[in-house]
Order: sequence, then structure tokens, then C-alpha cells
Amino acid sequence: MAKIKSPNPNYNGNSASLQFVNGEAETENKWLLEWFKNRGYKVEKLADEPVENKQNEDMAHEEEPKKFESIKKSGKTKAKDSDDKKDD
Repeated sequence: MAKIKSPNPNYNGNSASLQFVNGEAETENKWLLEWFKNRGYKVEKLADEPVENKQNEDMAHEEEPKKFESIKKSGKTKAKDSDDKKDD
């Protein structure tokens, strides 16, 4: 994560899809960070989040795909199951 500081410290508004408040915005988007640097904005890398929070986020992202694992294995959806019953 990085903080972007506008040349105008009082700027409040949207620039390149980021919301600035009191001249500051944050993003992880590397392309946007370079875009702002090239236009005279100051970019400061923020300290990484504590490891504990990152682990919780990683676990949350891992749980969702598992919910649909059985559907992927069978290749069938509920709609297909009901269609199969009509053909019987």
C-alpha cells in the first residue's frame, strides 16, 4: 500500500479513479503509483500490514473457491440437474 500526496495539500476530489482527502489518497495499484509520480505527486510506501491481518485476509479469499469445488468437479449446476430430470 502507498500514500499519494497531491501537490495541493488542500485538494479534495477524484483523480485517476482515486479519492483524495486533504491532498492524500492510498492505493496498491502500481500503474497508478507510477502515473502519479510522473505528474509530480509524492508517493510514499506505507508500512506493510501486520502479518496476522494478512493471514486472515488470505484465509478469507481461500474459503470462497472451496464452496464451489463440488460443482466444478461434477460439471453440473442445479439448472442442469433439473434439465436432466426432464429428459428421463
